[in-house]
Amino acid sequence: MNQISNNDSLKGAFIGFVIGFATGAVTAMLLTTKTGEELRSDIRKAMLDIREEVQDKADKAKNLTKKKYEDIVSNAIKNYKKAKELSQKEIDFIKKTLLEQKEVIK
Repeated sequence: MNQISNNDSLKGAFIGFVIGFATGAVTAMLLTTKTGEELRSDIRKAMLDIREEVQDKADKAKNLTKKKYEDIVSNAIKNYKKAKELSQKEIDFIKKTLLEQKEVIK
C-alpha cells in the first residue's frame, strides 16, 4: 500500500511539474511584445523543451521501475536457492537417518 502511495505522489508531482512548466512558459511568452511569428516560434520551442523534459523524466521513472523489478527478481532467486539448499539438506538428513535405521535393523 505504501508503494502505491509513493507512486501516486511521484506521478502527481511529475504532472504538476509539467503543467507548471508549460503554464509558466506560455504565460511568459504571451506577456512579451512579439510578433505572431516570433510568438509561435517561441511556443514551438517551449513545447519541444517540455517534450524533452517529459521524456527525460519518463526515462528516469522507467529506469527506476526496471531497477525495482530487477531487485525483486534477484531477491526471489536468492530465496529460492536458499529454500532449495535447505530442502536438499533435509533430504540428505532423511537418507542418512534411513540408512542408519536400516543398519540397526540388520
